[in-house]
Amino acid sequence: MEHLILNIKNKSKIPFLKELLNHMEFVEIVEPKKITAKEKKILADLDAAVEQVNLRKKGRTKLKTIQQVLDEL
Repeated sequence: MEHLILNIKNKSKIPFLKELLNHMEFVEIVEPKKITAKEKKILADLDAAVEQVNLRKKGRTKLKTIQQVLDEL
C-alpha cells in the first residue's frame, strides 16, 4: 500500500475532493487524529525535556541533582 499526503490550498475544495476520492474504490481516506489540548501540553513538555538534555550534552547547562529535585517536592 502506498501513502500520499495532500496539502490543499483552498479549504473550500476539501469536501469536493473527499467526495471525488470516495468514489474511487482503490482509495481509502484516513482522517488525521485531532490532538487534544492535553496532548499538546504533553508534547510541549517532552520538547522542553529533550531541549534540556541536549543543552546538558553540549555543556551549556547544569541539570539538578536528584537531591535538589526531591528537596523541591
